Amino acid sequence: MDFVQLQINYADWEGDVIQSRKCYEAARRHGVPVVVMEPCKGGTLVEVREDVAKVLKNAEPEASLASWALRYSTSLDGIITVLSGMSTMEQMEDNVNTMKHFQPLSQMERLVLETARQRLENVDTIRCTGCRYCVAGCLQGIQIPDLFRIANNEIIYQGKGDAARRYANITKTSPPVSACVQCRKCEMACPQHLPVTELLRRVAGMFETTPES
Repeated sequence: MDFVQLQINYADWEGDVIQSRKCYEAARRHGVPVVVMEPCKGGTLVEVREDVAKVLKNAEPEASLASWALRYSTSLDGIITVLSGMSTMEQMEDNVNTMKHFQPLSQMERLVLETARQRLENVDTIRCTGCRYCVAGCLQGIQIPDLFRIANNEIIYQGKGDAARRYANITKTSPPVSACVQCRKCEMACPQHLPVTELLRRVAGMFETTPES
């Protein structure tokens, strides 16, 4: 085996579902190099709630939230590549700058990230990474990751963001979450093993006045 590709980020390191640490340690025991995916957890570690972001910004005001996440995974031994999705020139420049001037995390920085991780664990967001595997099999064509991201915006910003407007706009051209027929094909496709059907009902309750039961 030339390498393994693992989802590694500070939020999932001790998680029961992804089990990043356990998978990484197994690869290290067998001497297999690791390619990291989801270092920013589908962008969710860049769009964290204010109290979590404040922990990182207080420690290093000039460092981007993405740079914290990239440095976390890249600081591990045995990592040969870190895959990071980027959608803007600004994101690309930030990532390039982080890696060009890369410095492994110090012990103090690791403690800062552990504090951030613990705060994230206490936020009841939908742990979708936006891979979109669920969308391909959805009988109703529901854009599940997009709607979950909007719901997380509502949860993270506690109703102070523009989530309701975004939900109204996106459901003008695609089905609302209440269109779900509970076939559960999405759950079979989800690499995160999320209870997608149950989560769709939760989102319906957040944004729809008469959600289906």
